[in-house]
Amino acid sequence: MRPEVSFIFGGISTEYESSISSLENVISSYVDIPNVKRPFDVKNIHHLSREDGLVRTFPFSESLTSSDLNNVSSGTRVTRERSLVNALHEIALRKEYVVNLLHGQFGEDGGIQTLAALLGLKGTFGDPQVASLTMNKYAMSSFVSSLLPSDIIRVPKTRLVKANDKLDEAKIANSFRGPIVVKPNSLGSSLFTEVFREPATSGREVIKLVNKILEKDSAALLQEYIRGHEYSCGCITDSVNVIPLPVMEVKTDRQFFGWREKSRKDMFDLEAADDHNNSISDRIKSAARIIASAIDIYNIIRFDFIVTSRSEIVFLECNYIPGMGSESIFPAMLEKHGMTVIDLIHWVILHSKPYIRKSHLVRGKIDVQSPL
Repeated sequence: MRPEVSFIFGGISTEYESSISSLENVISSYVDIPNVKRPFDVKNIHHLSREDGLVRTFPFSESLTSSDLNNVSSGTRVTRERSLVNALHEIALRKEYVVNLLHGQFGEDGGIQTLAALLGLKGTFGDPQVASLTMNKYAMSSFVSSLLPSDIIRVPKTRLVKANDKLDEAKIANSFRGPIVVKPNSLGSSLFTEVFREPATSGREVIKLVNKILEKDSAALLQEYIRGHEYSCGCITDSVNVIPLPVMEVKTDRQFFGWREKSRKDMFDLEAADDHNNSISDRIKSAARIIASAIDIYNIIRFDFIVTSRSEIVFLECNYIPGMGSESIFPAMLEKHGMTVIDLIHWVILHSKPYIRKSHLVRGKIDVQSPL
């Protein structure tokens, strides 16, 4: 008997469209497989609305279209709507295995992971604490710098800026002598991320962007710009091992992979690093394996790096739930590895260890000694 899988997508983050793109690619790949060769059955699709925060569920159908996914809130296929907690509770009672395709805030920052853990939901949610760590770019960089020496992995010089910090143009010019990158600390898809080549003369623009970020995020980052080639390495995990996927080089005209590039496929190219630079690829894979093992990943993850002209490897950030859209980086890695997104889901069902929440209750008698 084939296992059954359900999906949850949509969400309340700025990465809503990425979530739709991920599900569209998964479903289109699934329906292209003859029924007798499908490794699992799809049961339900759960949509978390960004408009009202309600979950609407509809059963999978062979005739499902992209239009159905985009118009699910008002679609005739929808069975009913209810709050997220009630929906997850019902899903848990039915023992559905749910593939989480909620990207960004709440989807991969520990929010949905906490609810899934509390309700005993089966699926690809993983550890809430790990999700929270990886979504926080500043905290994750600090973790990596403490885990690995700088001669193996370097972390860019970074300043954390919060709403109560008084940032002025002089501080920006004095803090960074070269180009800087301004980015949110915990938003996804490189939203509001930009490089400033001359920070000494761009202070006003930097402050304006920081203030814009702080309207959406609790903190912004000022980070030294590292000149070099950008690489990405994904990992999949079973109950024991972390398996790095082929490393992909991300090529852009301005040597910067920001929001502008991510939002347009014609502004970046992907090339398998394994095909032309095995030394760099092996070093990146080794670092990715060490980091993924240290933070106890349960299913999949993706790490981004810069390699300088001196072959230094610099850690950039981590993607706890990589995009699965047809033009995303992770599916390209899977293809080079000889897998499809459907193969990956089936592999995770069979091989990944489930996250089980530890009990926090102390049971038994506690001995209290009298003070001397």
